[in-house]
Amino acid sequence: MAAHFFRTAFYATAGRKSMSLPFAAGRTAATLAVGLSFGAQNSRGTVPYENVHADSFFGGCQTQGLLQRPLAEYREIQRPLVRNFASLQANQHQQQEKLQHSAMAPLKNRRYISSQDITKNMTLYTKNKTPVEVDPKTLAFKKPTGNPLVLMMAWLMAKQKHLKKYAQIYTEMGFDVVVVHITPWQLLWPVKGTQVVAAETLRFLENNQSYEPIVMHGFSVGAYQLGEIMLQMSRDMDRYSSILDRFVCQIWDSAADITEIPVGVPKSIFPKNERMQSALRNYTLYHMKTFHNQATIHYMRSSQMFHSTLLKAPALFFVSDNDPIGPPSSNRAVSDNWERANIKVTFKQWQRSQHAAHYMKHRDEYLQTLFHHLEVCGVLEAIGVPKRAKL
Repeated sequence: MAAHFFRTAFYATAGRKSMSLPFAAGRTAATLAVGLSFGAQNSRGTVPYENVHADSFFGGCQTQGLLQRPLAEYREIQRPLVRNFASLQANQHQQQEKLQHSAMAPLKNRRYISSQDITKNMTLYTKNKTPVEVDPKTLAFKKPTGNPLVLMMAWLMAKQKHLKKYAQIYTEMGFDVVVVHITPWQLLWPVKGTQVVAAETLRFLENNQSYEPIVMHGFSVGAYQLGEIMLQMSRDMDRYSSILDRFVCQIWDSAADITEIPVGVPKSIFPKNERMQSALRNYTLYHMKTFHNQATIHYMRSSQMFHSTLLKAPALFFVSDNDPIGPPSSNRAVSDNWERANIKVTFKQWQRSQHAAHYMKHRDEYLQTLFHHLEVCGVLEAIGVPKRAKL
């Protein structure tokens, strides 16, 4: 019903906009309605139009943009890059000896990692090869893994192959990683979308108390999703305060506020198609204005909660000056509020980087800053990991 209403509203908007836009733009807006309403809800099962810069990095290829390639060629460029290091055999033993003691070793040298869906919006990454039995009602693991946990809030339209690279950073230290991801449809309709996911996340944390300590690692729109989780916590602090006590630190990569929703959503879905970005940006602005009570007011409440925050653990922010979706100014505003609440905040800022892809652009600095933050917060010592080797 909501999807049908969404399509109807978008067609109406597209019709209005097409009167002032070129014909092709109006037609593009109408086409976009069908794609969003039907495709977004099943985005993990289709080819998502996500960060093509990350595609190049993690897939080992240089693309011209996913929307400019036929499907057969797209599948071809997704094949992993295989390099031949035969010329380095003489120094192989020495290199392996160094990498063995470094948490910053290239991910291709790392060991097995498995993934398992807990819900449609929650995925578990772990080094355990045996599948975990999950109670579908309570989301409790019938047999706890005994590992600490990283709760990772994904960026919009994130691909599993990209999230897996971030998860591997933690699984190699003995963490389990639970990734929470949302679709554009869930973002546009919070009551039946993101708030349902927030309730599932809380149910999982509440019924898996063996997961301790917990590290929060969020990207982009994940800041909004955490705000929704904290809003539900605030309604029953006696019940959920013990969950907050289990968090020991937090990391925010390109955190986005509500003011960046009309910029971030189009760029996430159509990173290389400016015409489609414009059509979706127009609809997003219309959606936020028309459906204030159904959507925008929830964005505002989540933003206020994220700024005031119930999570008092030390925080690390990754930002860049050229990021229009998660700009340093909005992240600094959050940082100032947190510091006034006596929360220790660390900033890592680059002049040029990529939204939710700082790890791609500045891998060594990213990892070194991340591990230092984990050390300072006492996370590595708490889980029995020796001090990380420096680059």
